Amino acid sequence: MRVHIFVSLLFLSLLVLPLASPEDGDGLNLVASKSLPEQSSADTVLHERFLSKEGPNTMETSSEMVHLSWWKWSEETNSDWPDDDALSRLGELGLEDDTKALFNEQQGDNLSLDDGLLLGREYSRVDRTLSLDGTIDIVSNENDQWFLRFPVEMTPDVNLSDNTILYFFVTEDTATDHHGRQASHLVRDMKPEIGFSNKQGNVTQTIWEIPPEHLLAAGIDLQSDPYGWHITLAFFGEVEGDDTNRLLALYHTSLPTRWENSSASHFALPIFLLLFASVLASGAVTSAIKREKGMPKLNAEWVLGELPIARFTFHSGDKRVTLKSCESERPWQIKGGFKSKRIAPHSEYIFSLRFKEKHDADCQISLGLEVEELGSWTQYLRLSTPFLGSTRIGQSVETYEGEQ
Repeated sequence: MRVHIFVSLLFLSLLVLPLASPEDGDGLNLVASKSLPEQSSADTVLHERFLSKEGPNTMETSSEMVHLSWWKWSEETNSDWPDDDALSRLGELGLEDDTKALFNEQQGDNLSLDDGLLLGREYSRVDRTLSLDGTIDIVSNENDQWFLRFPVEMTPDVNLSDNTILYFFVTEDTATDHHGRQASHLVRDMKPEIGFSNKQGNVTQTIWEIPPEHLLAAGIDLQSDPYGWHITLAFFGEVEGDDTNRLLALYHTSLPTRWENSSASHFALPIFLLLFASVLASGAVTSAIKREKGMPKLNAEWVLGELPIARFTFHSGDKRVTLKSCESERPWQIKGGFKSKRIAPHSEYIFSLRFKEKHDADCQISLGLEVEELGSWTQYLRLSTPFLGSTRIGQSVETYEGEQ
């Protein structure tokens, strides 16, 4: 039974060990990964909202839009939300500080969402301009810092202008600052990228990264807070023969988590170990119950008289028991011998032991038992020293030693 318990604990300990992550050539461990989503349709509009200083208000949303919320008031309101990217976004587009909304980078401060959709679609691609394939990876470095990598293959389907830019926007689905303000789709981090070929048919194989320092500075800790994040990849630029800057391609999806792309094979070993450990644990419990029902019970008490006499009452369990030996520890000495006795299941057997003389020390008795199907055991009893001539009778304390 002890072996069963040990093996059970060993396998249960394996269950709590993290599964090893694959390591790439750069010494990075892959934490989670997912494929880039399909490119959003040409009708999808990127809606950017600059929140007011008074705080975020309820945001109207549309399934035909990807929504971004910008916050530029951290210094004025002592908020822990980042505002440097919001200010940078206004500056690089040459917009005024009081800008409230953009639709595919076109200003539409007082427009409804329906009117914003119409405006944005005037400045989005008409035909497919590029293809992008690859994965979104969360990896950890040698310092156990998590960050984002994008191993991709990009191919322009038309000639693109040299000023074509890819923007990475990392947004938090529901953000709360330390004042209790809440905002939906808050942009935590923005990173521009121009490292790709703009010529039709040229294939760029590369790995884009958003490093850990970038993420942590923006309040993004994917290790301690892995859920509730989205990533948006937006290409803005011009196609050959067109002098209008527009949205060329848009990709939007949640960041991967460890569980999102798990398959049944990932759980096969843990499930097997869990079932195996459950069988062993069940066997150990069954064995313990069997032992509890099969082990006998023994009580003892002193009988008043000239010499010490201890009377034992023995109750067998549901197993046959053989009393094989009985010994006392010094200074107590049993007077006479002890005969082996076989006791049927669910029976009571009473016997007495005489001692040569009484002593001030407690009397300790060991009985050798053989229990059917359970093996050999040693049962110990300790009786308080008797007070002859008194009505006080010492009671026994029963203990077992393991299987012989």
